[in-house]
Amino acid sequence: MTLVVAFLGALIVLLGALGLASPARFRCLFAVMSPQTRYVMAVVIRLAMGALLWVLADDLRHPHVMRILAVIAVVAAVVILVLGRPRLDRFVDWWLARPDNVIRVSALFAAAFGAYLVYVAV
Repeated sequence: MTLVVAFLGALIVLLGALGLASPARFRCLFAVMSPQTRYVMAVVIRLAMGALLWVLADDLRHPHVMRILAVIAVVAAVVILVLGRPRLDRFVDWWLARPDNVIRVSALFAAAFGAYLVYVAV
């Protein structure tokens, strides 16, 4: 099961690499999704990631950190639910309108997080 965490980490690394290499293509990835799809994915992915990290924490390196990240993911999902789709849409639109270098820095953090997930899983 830890390979699932490694696989998700690798996907996050790939998304981060896309954002680093081509912020325009990265923006297109979000632009093609409907607002409802973005909203549901934002909540479901965070809930699933939180549950997965919590359940597998003892099998991963740094189990305490994994549990903290699991709680953060679940809290983030709840916050997104409370804020609602219109506010999430405004935030995503605002973020995607930032300059390329801001997107690249965000993508760098995403890639680093994904790499950390791969590291703790293998």
